[in-house]
Amino acid sequence: MPYALFNLGFRVFFLLAALYSVLAMALWIGPRFLSQTLWHAHEMVFGYAMAVVAGFLLTAVRNWTGQKTPHGLPLALLAACWLAARLLMGFESTQAMGAFLDLFFQAGLFIAIARPIRAVRQWRQLPALMSVLGVMAGQVVFLAGLLGSRQSLALNGTLLGFYALIGLMLIITGRIVPFFTRSGLGLTEAPEPVAWVERLLLPLFAVFVLFAVLDTNHVITRGLAVALALLNGIRLRYWYQPGIIRKPLLWVLDLAYAWLVIGFGLLGTGQFQLGLHALAAGGLGGLTLGMMSRVSLGHTGRSIHRPPMIVGWLFGLVFVAAALRVLMPLLWPEYSLLWYRLAGASWILAFSGFALVYAPMLIQPRADGKPG
Repeated sequence: MPYALFNLGFRVFFLLAALYSVLAMALWIGPRFLSQTLWHAHEMVFGYAMAVVAGFLLTAVRNWTGQKTPHGLPLALLAACWLAARLLMGFESTQAMGAFLDLFFQAGLFIAIARPIRAVRQWRQLPALMSVLGVMAGQVVFLAGLLGSRQSLALNGTLLGFYALIGLMLIITGRIVPFFTRSGLGLTEAPEPVAWVERLLLPLFAVFVLFAVLDTNHVITRGLAVALALLNGIRLRYWYQPGIIRKPLLWVLDLAYAWLVIGFGLLGTGQFQLGLHALAAGGLGGLTLGMMSRVSLGHTGRSIHRPPMIVGWLFGLVFVAAALRVLMPLLWPEYSLLWYRLAGASWILAFSGFALVYAPMLIQPRADGKPG
């Protein structure tokens, strides 16, 4: 086959995610600026982020279980479903249809990863499955809001889906960051987790989500957010190794995780919009771009120890976008609209760069001639 775009899930979904994030952000800071808040929130969560998650999980579950995940025509159909939902979501008159198609896509993804997990009874992967179900629940609430013309309900659905993705990031980073740090720095052992932090983190986050969706500014919600900032800060402290500063594919994950800590901290102080964007732009944006960059190298037969020289600059642009969107409005709120547009432009540059550099890798067969 002269091209390999549908050989494995990460290929098509990472490329679609990068291209769509550029288009969606360009529309947001352009004609749609501040007039389509619901569309912007929905598309960055259920559009961009879910495409990255789909690519990652379809690839990771195959590695975890040794079982096949969709490839070829079934993978192409799953990607086409996601893409059709994006087109329908672009017009107000067809957004309900787009949301329904999104739900269909998410259900297809859930089945695609649940089957191999069930086949080998690898029940330790259930938290990842539960996170996808959380995204689906958010999509159902969003759709109900659209059909009932209740924008607040639709926004709550988007918020639920977003928090489900943050929960998935907490799960995935707990597995990959210590392992990547050990292999990337040549350590004999991975950084030790703090047992009591690992036991508390996900249950506390689940309680936080329940309160946050019902009342984001409630004193209990804010207290839980502060506790999550502290727990994640402790987690990051024990992950950190000085040598990562020389490894862009490592420091991007630690710095993105630091933005999660900042985000929970801001939510704890009542800065709802700033806290959400710290979690989204710095945390989710940095983690997804970092994982896409590493997975794309490793699974196309290239060295993860010699990434393209530009990747550090691309990661830096994402964090500049987060700082412009979160920190600058906090310091100089009178220029907020300018900061929003500059943040969007920085995001566009980062993901345009990823698409330009990685598209050939994602489309062409593996460099080492192996399948995948």
